[in-house]
Amino acid sequence: MLVVTSNSSSFFLLPQFRIPNSYTVASICSIDISRNYLFNPQWAIFFNRDTNSFLVGRVIITYPAPRNEALISHWIASSADDLLSEFTACQGCASAIPRSFTSKTLLKRCPSEKCFSYVPLSCLLRYPTKPRTYIHADTRSVLLSASLGYAKSLLLFYLFAPVRLPPMLNQVSRISDIQLPSSVSTLYIDGSFLPPSSHPTPSMAYAWTAIDSDSFILESHYNIIPSLFPSALHSEIFALLHGLDSLPRYSKITVATDCAQLISLWSMYVDASFIPKMLKEFNHLLWSSARAIISQKNLKVSLIKVPAHADDSLNNHVDDLAKAAHTDSRLSPIPPAFLAPCILQFNSLFVDMNIRKFIGDIFAAKSLLTLALLPRFNLNSSISDIDWACTKFCFNNKQLQSSYRNGQSEFCAFRIKILLDMLPTLTTLQRRKPHIYDPSWLCPQCNSSPETLDHLWTCPYILPEFSPFNTFKTLLLDLRTVCLGKFLSATPLKSLLDSFAVEFTAMDCWECDPPSYSCLRLTRGLIPMSLTSFLGTYFSSSTICSIFDTPLHDFHFDLYVQIWLCCSIFFHHWKTAQGITNKMKSSAIGPSPTSHHFSQISPAISTPSLATASLDSWVSWVFSYIIHGGSWISHLDFWRHLTVQPLLRISFW
Repeated sequence: MLVVTSNSSSFFLLPQFRIPNSYTVASICSIDISRNYLFNPQWAIFFNRDTNSFLVGRVIITYPAPRNEALISHWIASSADDLLSEFTACQGCASAIPRSFTSKTLLKRCPSEKCFSYVPLSCLLRYPTKPRTYIHADTRSVLLSASLGYAKSLLLFYLFAPVRLPPMLNQVSRISDIQLPSSVSTLYIDGSFLPPSSHPTPSMAYAWTAIDSDSFILESHYNIIPSLFPSALHSEIFALLHGLDSLPRYSKITVATDCAQLISLWSMYVDASFIPKMLKEFNHLLWSSARAIISQKNLKVSLIKVPAHADDSLNNHVDDLAKAAHTDSRLSPIPPAFLAPCILQFNSLFVDMNIRKFIGDIFAAKSLLTLALLPRFNLNSSISDIDWACTKFCFNNKQLQSSYRNGQSEFCAFRIKILLDMLPTLTTLQRRKPHIYDPSWLCPQCNSSPETLDHLWTCPYILPEFSPFNTFKTLLLDLRTVCLGKFLSATPLKSLLDSFAVEFTAMDCWECDPPSYSCLRLTRGLIPMSLTSFLGTYFSSSTICSIFDTPLHDFHFDLYVQIWLCCSIFFHHWKTAQGITNKMKSSAIGPSPTSHHFSQISPAISTPSLATASLDSWVSWVFSYIIHGGSWISHLDFWRHLTVQPLLRISFW
């Protein structure tokens, strides 16, 4: 089912099935009239302009001019819901023609149908369904492939959408306002990209030089490019695109470039016939635009490789021009313009990447924001105290998935539950079933404090030398030692100071006697921002995440085996001693077992950071992701408020 929203309300009768008149709908099929006067059944939908009503049925015979009619059977929708697609044969109604007017041969071929009408072909459209659709003889019903609402929308679009003329032959220059002479024979092109590490913001520029057959320079041009999914390849392709758009029609041109990747992708996406794989790649809008320009202008283009940073004076010339564009204050970026058949925009920014992945990134960003705003993460500190990018990386690792596939699903559940503070500790059970677990009961192992998640790691036990607290301290210090060793052996962005090891071990998150709040968060898998900020001085984000990944996984596994499983066995015997049976636990008496863990927490203390964190923060993450490149998760900002609503728009031409 296709559901497309629109800002326009023109010509629509069905608000849940809106197709803007600027869209191209490829699935519209007209009635087959190649076998006029012959039995040629095909499912169709008809719109009666006089009564503003629809008729669904099977076209039996078509009649050419001057009649321009079709004999169609009448089928009735089994439900008033337009989302369904089941129909039953009408057994007779006021609009039916007398049976005596219908050929007996046709009646024999249509045993399930009793009601027929003549309708004009101009208001008839083939119903989007499989060519051969089975009619149930016993119930005289049929199930078509597409819903009735979708078919209605297609028909309305077909009948009432304004006619859009194809592009004019002379309307080919939509990116460049330069018109080169017909004597041009070679284009030297080059792109330049300054990444964020060497520039305050990513900067892209391009340049090209046109020469004639006598090697005289006809014209040179350079400019900066709007920052959309910035990369070195993007600037190279745009240089090619702008140069091609500056050529006259019917040109035969040789393009010289020092980018081997550009030539490789050219042979794959432009020289060859169109392949859908191109739409899954970055810069597919640029490649589609290049194909369109070549087709519209009837260009013959060949690419050649020139050595980079060699003695080719023309290649060095365009290289210098492209680099100079970054610092030329007189330049202004060209407004983005593409000649691609399908363009997706996010808040007016063109999405020049795999559309399916981009939609997935949007949902991933919204999901992370929803998770981060849960009250359980904001009880005693700010939402920004957690490095959510590193935390997400460590919980999406391949080791966790491998553990699940290798029969360790209980351990996987344990990791998720300690992250969300959902382990069935005694305190949790007391909230869920106070009629079974007395709220006054304390930790069964020490009988000194309530058994919360944090108490699991700090429980002194009745025999201190065997306490979970001692085990916890040993495991945490082992984690610190392993991580420190990995960072000391990793390749840093800059040389480590002599005090690095001392500063690392002195971080608050390693303070375990007694455990600091940052330490308890790290135990749950929530990587403190203070830790990654310190490490970020010396290492890249990817290095930090990859180093923490495996040690944190192993740390959690040791907690699971050495503390949680032991506590679970002890707790099982303790419940038996208290007379708690499985029958009592499954009893419906008392509060619902699904009542929320934090339902009794006062709103005043449960959401200290929600007053400042924006619920639309994910939009700014995706917005920055498009402009600055990288990944959306590298642009987390929970306090950036927006003044406009997010808008995702698709346009066709």
